[in-house]
Amino acid sequence: MKTKIMIALSASMLLGACSKDFLETSSTSTLSKSDIDKISENSPHLGEATLNGLYAYNVRAGGGGTTGHDDFGQKGYDVYMDILSGDMNQNQNGYGWYREIGNFSGLINFASQPNYKGWRFYYYMIRGANNIIVSYNGKTSLNDSEKKVLAESKALRAYMYYNLVMMYTKGYDANEKLLPVYTDPSLANKPAKQTQEVFELMIADLKESLSLYEEANFTKGPNINYYVAKAFLAYVYAAKGTTDALQEAAILSESIINEGGYPLATKEVLLGGFNKAVSNPNWMWSATLTLDNKLNLISWYGQIDVFTYGYAGLGDTKGMAFELYNAIPVNDVRKNQYVVNTVTDDKGTSRDYGTKAVIAANKFYSAKGKILDGQRYIESDYVFMRIEEMYLLNAEVNARLGNEANAKQVLKDLLSIRLDDTSHVDNLSGKTLIDEILFQTRIELWGEGKAYAAIKRNKGVFQYASNHLANPSGRFQYNDDRLTFKVPQAELLNNTVYND
Repeated sequence: MKTKIMIALSASMLLGACSKDFLETSSTSTLSKSDIDKISENSPHLGEATLNGLYAYNVRAGGGGTTGHDDFGQKGYDVYMDILSGDMNQNQNGYGWYREIGNFSGLINFASQPNYKGWRFYYYMIRGANNIIVSYNGKTSLNDSEKKVLAESKALRAYMYYNLVMMYTKGYDANEKLLPVYTDPSLANKPAKQTQEVFELMIADLKESLSLYEEANFTKGPNINYYVAKAFLAYVYAAKGTTDALQEAAILSESIINEGGYPLATKEVLLGGFNKAVSNPNWMWSATLTLDNKLNLISWYGQIDVFTYGYAGLGDTKGMAFELYNAIPVNDVRKNQYVVNTVTDDKGTSRDYGTKAVIAANKFYSAKGKILDGQRYIESDYVFMRIEEMYLLNAEVNARLGNEANAKQVLKDLLSIRLDDTSHVDNLSGKTLIDEILFQTRIELWGEGKAYAAIKRNKGVFQYASNHLANPSGRFQYNDDRLTFKVPQAELLNNTVYND
């Protein structure tokens, strides 16, 4: 459920890369399976230590193999996807970070760093998960603790492949060959596989993960747990989009809502800063950050939060699209999450961020409070998943299946906390219902890296706002090549079997 990051030396020993050449690693940076087996005999907690190292890597600066100040793990790619969705605007860009995302030049050019970083990061995480999985595969029996670690590792591997699919493909095309599939820690290059095979691996991993959690009688707890793995599987099925897959996504998301024990965020929580796991019981998966993580400028807070000393605070704010903001009803509590143009902190100090700025200053703010530049070193937490996602996903897949009564009810359950009156939902059907669910997804999960995938899996349109720096009022189809990440040049050059 909540993640406390512990950096493990053994994890750094075990983490490999997706390609010896591509990731510039030598054979000494990765242990063979026989090495792992020998160490595991004397160090039974090695798998857990490696897993903790992966969780630490998921939030560290430089995980994409660069020194870029937009390179800080999963939350960094969440920002990429939010900007591409059009819902997050760069209000100005004096320091240059994300310029290549906002104007598409970083995605058009396969030799660019944005294309490289995500590919490198996700395959690096996959390699680390493979080390754990392979180390347990040879055992004749596993105790409950080992089953839990293996369950987490399989779920984590599937989640990394899911992100690669969302970013680097234009949607579910069963026969498209784009992503190499690695299921062992070998440094040998692998050819691109059909997307169908990638989905088969993700689904198999997640089903096995759920079975292992059940066998270990471990459904709730820190890090990726049973319900998070179940949510991953629901997302994978929703992305696949076939009728049977959507039915599975509906069943899974409903079971999480009914059985997971996660309450919906109250109005107070929605305006509470999204900064501490202990204050957000609706969070399903998060990372508790402390000074030990040594995060400052190069972090999600450094790029997004105006109350952190960082790029946003110094002027390069990322705000909500004008038209999206204007469409939020005035009696919706989420309207109050945003401040237009001028931010005033708790000390009465004001800062004008310009006419293009619609800043989430009341949704996201440092745990140190609303003090401009008040957080220098990051002690505020990251959220990766919360229960509201499952309400929205359940409504979405039910609407896509034509189960409109179910879709409307679960959507109203969510909105009843945010709006005084939800009766407008009753009159919706067909495309207007799906559009409303996507609209609510974009509002509810703004700044959390979810809208890009939602629009893609629904074959929708990315609608950019009039206050967008590079593409004001632009409209782009979900499969537009300019909004899809490219297989990086380094992979194509160094992986000689990629096209086999």
